[in-house]
Amino acid sequence: MRNESLRSRLLAMLALSISLGVNIPAQETPTSSLTIKTSPGTHVWVDSLRYGSIPESGELAVKNLRAGTHTVRLRLKGKREVSETVKLEAESQQFIELTLSVAADKAELSFQEAEELREQGKHGEAIKGYRIAIKLRPRGYPAARLGLARSLMANGAYDGALAQARTALREKPGPYPEAHIVIANINRTLGFSEDAIDGYRTALTQARGLSPEAYTGIALIYQDRNRLEDTIKHYRLAITQANDTEPIIYFLLGTTLEREYRNKEAVEAYEKYLQLEPNSAQAASVRSVVRQLKREIR
Repeated sequence: MRNESLRSRLLAMLALSISLGVNIPAQETPTSSLTIKTSPGTHVWVDSLRYGSIPESGELAVKNLRAGTHTVRLRLKGKREVSETVKLEAESQQFIELTLSVAADKAELSFQEAEELREQGKHGEAIKGYRIAIKLRPRGYPAARLGLARSLMANGAYDGALAQARTALREKPGPYPEAHIVIANINRTLGFSEDAIDGYRTALTQARGLSPEAYTGIALIYQDRNRLEDTIKHYRLAITQANDTEPIIYFLLGTTLEREYRNKEAVEAYEKYLQLEPNSAQAASVRSVVRQLKREIR
């Protein structure tokens, strides 16, 4: 395929770019918004989906949220994480102000540093940080174990990654869809497709059908099986739920549409990717593909 090398590079980024266990609700009428006010530099998650960091203005607006209950989670380096449940009215613009004032303990500091290193692709250093955090919390630190599992997987240590993800499941009571997704990701990478699908479906059941990462994982399996209509369907489900926070899914959808010679739809997907990631290392290559497809459409 004309863009196979580009696709391969972006697929290699997938474990990093979709690595937060996202479980955002589907949006039939995405007309509500939530403005969050807190310290600049604070990382923001809504329903476990990361929306970036608070800018210098001290406020971040999260748009296209459905009416209903949402969980806001904030992380500022050196401070203990804060979570807040917010109920949004339909077609509303609401505002919350949260303060992160309690210092993080040594375990959480190590966890925060490891998370930053993992996001930078420094998995060897991240692994050390996660292990320190786990050691400092002998009663259990499932979030650190899942971060460790993701970095171990990125380094090809699949057995260790599986062990950490399974331990996280034991440590955290109740449903834990992210752990099932991590295990499914490992199984998919190892070629155990049926086990992976079972894991993704378990995650979707626990998350009440709301997990872009699980839908993306299933789409990748169907793509390998050349079930392209099912692939497209699951990428579109992931996109609907991810609320434009995971641009790579648009790229993956575009490559599948292109294989089906649905060039106009492929261009739309690629252009959305470029809109969201205009300065990425791959942007120039994607623009070249778009130009070629547009010539073919004419």
